[in-house]
Formats: sequence, structure tokens, C-alpha cells
Amino acid sequence: MTSKQAVKLALTGLLAASVVLTGCSTSTTTSDPGSSTSNEKKRTDLTVAQAANPTTMDPQDAQDTLSFSIMKTMYEGLLGFDKDMKVIPVLADGMPTLSADAKEVTFKLKQGIKFQDGTDFNAEAVKANLDRVKDPNNKLKRASLFATVDHTEVLDPYTVKIVLNKPFAAIVETFAHPAAMMISPKAIKDFGKDVQRHPVGTGPYQFVEWKDADHVTVKKFADYHDKNNLAKLETIVFKPVTEASSRVSMLKAGDAQYVYPFPPDQAAAVKGDDSIALDQTPSIVERYVAFNTTKKPFDDKRVRQALNYAVNKDALIKVVANGYAQPAKSAIAPNVWGYKEQTPYNFDLDKAKKLLADAGYANGFDTTIWTANASESAKVAEFIQQQWKQIGVNANVQQMESGTLSNQMYVKPEESKMLTYSGGWSPSTGEADWGLRPLLTKDLFPPAGYNVGYYVNDQVEKDISTGLSTGNKDERLAAYADAQKVINDDAPWLFLYVSDNLAGKRKNVSGAFVLPDGALDLTHAEFK
Repeated sequence: MTSKQAVKLALTGLLAASVVLTGCSTSTTTSDPGSSTSNEKKRTDLTVAQAANPTTMDPQDAQDTLSFSIMKTMYEGLLGFDKDMKVIPVLADGMPTLSADAKEVTFKLKQGIKFQDGTDFNAEAVKANLDRVKDPNNKLKRASLFATVDHTEVLDPYTVKIVLNKPFAAIVETFAHPAAMMISPKAIKDFGKDVQRHPVGTGPYQFVEWKDADHVTVKKFADYHDKNNLAKLETIVFKPVTEASSRVSMLKAGDAQYVYPFPPDQAAAVKGDDSIALDQTPSIVERYVAFNTTKKPFDDKRVRQALNYAVNKDALIKVVANGYAQPAKSAIAPNVWGYKEQTPYNFDLDKAKKLLADAGYANGFDTTIWTANASESAKVAEFIQQQWKQIGVNANVQQMESGTLSNQMYVKPEESKMLTYSGGWSPSTGEADWGLRPLLTKDLFPPAGYNVGYYVNDQVEKDISTGLSTGNKDERLAAYADAQKVINDDAPWLFLYVSDNLAGKRKNVSGAFVLPDGALDLTHAEFK
């Protein structure tokens, strides 16, 4: 994920033995937070300007954090995350029971909950969802997340047991991932694959309409089960606005009351505006460039290392992220459980040129960088293009709409035309397994997963397997640390930076926040 579909960010909690992510540190306002217009105070409709069009309203088929941000208003899972990405029960009645061998997890469910179409939420509904995502005929993109689920047993109307096909220590965090949100079984039956255009969940808002490239609208669900947390707004409208400056202009004019992501290079444009605030929080979203390791010259580690040394990460952060980021020092971000800092590829053109010469490319080569057409993604690719020119590498930047990009990238290795891809990933379970396994193991080559560079290393495979097969915290940490060391040396990516989350809002908007994984939570949003 984080963006993996407009960048495939998938974008999407921690083990009891793990550290807690720091998801809500600093909040920076441009002026007096009490300032707002009386007209805005009366609002019950919120407009959100986002960087791209959503790809689907089917949580089991979504790969981008932006789509999940919209869906989180309508759907809920058995578990979820608080603002610090601590796992909390949502539809589950308390935390689940995990067996000692990590091969079974049992959930007690809250009673009296109905989906927005009147269907009962119960153990049969949970089974229907898991059976759907596990059915290979459905070809759902999130099937890989639930690959360890063998079958689901209904023990009684409000107790469900999930049996795994092997020990999987990260299963609890998996059920907090937004891809595990529950869809109405009736909607699944009635709409089939078209459920992605007809979302029906148990959340505080319900679907109204989706007009491609224009807006998605949700409205308050009056019969929401948690009467103490009913929606405060009547409607939320999500508008895709790919041009960063246009999103800022909408916020300044009041045409949008919340902008996420807020473009870092536009922060100065709202400085001193009494009606606008900027919220800055740490993230676990890492930006990188994936190399297609099955194609020359990227099958040579020396070339991949050279391209890492050829990019000045500090300058990149200053130019593209306006300082709202930190250089990446591993394949996962520091606030992900299991992170281990590695020796970074510091800017060194002489070393880069020597490595290219040793690999037989003293005069450089031509290549192409694929990227989504969102402003930040394009700027990253263009900066890298300029940097690589210094070592004779001529890169053509090819921007695509997110859906087109997805269709081009998520294919079998022999069908791939991708050479390099500029994107990002958010491990929305908050731990190392989902930060590494989806992107860097052979079982998750597209279309099964997100390893778009088709990278394979036997030691990495072994380490990641060890990290999942034991419940021993120290053994897991050691395995993930070794995997990160090997990946860093192999350089299947150009490691770039870990973004800060930056959102812009009208000052009288409260209750909205961005999780460390980059997902927007508007379930408690309101105008003060």
C-alpha cells in the first residue's frame, strides 16, 4: 500500500507484544483555532478534496488507501484501529481468542446489529464474507491477505471460529485491516461483482451515489447500531482533485472543508489564513521506486545500488515534500512493528558511476518510470529523472490514471512491460509482515499480490516465513531484522522517504484524523 493503486498504497494494529505506533503527534495550526465563519458553523455537509478517483467500493477488492478512506464511513470490521493504530474491537464483542499454536482465532460478536439494507449481522455474515474472499473464482485482490484462512466455522449465531492452514502470528492484526470490513451478505448475493458500486455495510454513513471522476456521496445512517456515536454530519462528499493547487484553492474558498493529502509544497499558501489549519502527523507510508528485477539492466544488483546512490534523498524531501518527510532507512517505516534501521544509500555520484561501469553500463542506459498522475507522485518521478541524468541514465516519465496504471502493472512477470514504478506502500496492519511480504516475496507476484518488481531472495523468503510461524517476539524481530538487511543490500527498490501525513481543514472541522497508515477517519467528523 499508502499509494499502491493510485499508487497501490494499501494501503491498510500491533501484536500484544509490540510497540504502539505514534499516530497523532503534532498538530500545526496557521492561526487562532477558534476562528471560523458563522455560516460554516451551521454546516452539516462536508466536502473532502482527495488526490485521485477511488478505484472501488469493495473492501475485499481494494488496494488503495484513498478508496478505503471513503469506505470506512460505510463499512466496519470485526476489529479496527484507534488513532494510534492500536487494535480495538468494533463488531466483535471484545478482542478475539487466539489459540496457543496460532492456528485458530475465535470471535464473539456484538448482537442486535443490522446492515444498512436490514440484513442481520451475525456469524453467518462473517462466514459469507470470508468464503467470498477465499473463493478463487471471485479473483478478489485482497485474497492474498487472507491466504492463511483455511475455513470458517459458525459455532453459534454470534460466535465464529476461523481455522488457519498454518500458524500465522499476525492474524489478529489482519482482521483490523480495512480489507476485513464486513459487506452485507444480501448485497453480495444481489449485486455479485457489482457490489463494488453498491456498498452496504454497518457503518454510521450509507452510500448515496458515485459519479466517476466527480464525486462519491454518503449520508447519515439513522439506524446505526451505536447510538452513542451517531454520525454528526448529514452528508460527506468526496471529490477527486488530482491537481494539488486546485485542492488548496478549494479549501481557501470554502468549496472543500477538508483536503487530504494536503500538498506539502502548498503549505505556504495557507500560512496566515485565519480560517484554515494544517494537521501534521507521523505516518508509516514509505515511498520507493520498484525495479523490475526480471528485466535488464535491473536484474543486476550493482545497477540497482547505483541508482540508489544517484539520488539525493535530502534534496528530494526538500523539493517534493517541503521537508514533511524523513529519508527511508529500510523497506519499512520506523513506526512499523519489527522495523530495523539499515545503512542508507547516501548520495554519492562517484560510487554510482563506478557500480554502473562495473555492471557494463559505463555510458548509462534508457528506461521508463511509471507513475500515477497525482501531483506528488509525478513530482517524485520527475526529480528522479533529473538525478539519474547525472550518471547517464535517461528516464522517460510516463504518467497514468490510477486504474490504467493498475491494469498495466498487476500482471504476470512474462506479461509485464514495467521497468520502474514510482509508488508507495502503507502496511495497514501496522507490523512488518504486511510491510514486506506483499511487496517482496515470490508467492505475491501479481496478480496475486503487489510484488510488481518480481523480486525473489531465498533468505528473505525464509526470514518472513519464520516471522509468521512463531509466536516468540524475539525470534520474530530477529527474522524481520535479517530480512530487512538482505533487502537493503539487494536494493530491489530505490528507497526514498517516509512521508508525514499532512491534512488541511477549515478550522471549525473537528473529529477528523489521519491514521499512521494514511487512511482518513471521518466517522466522528463534525463542524464546531
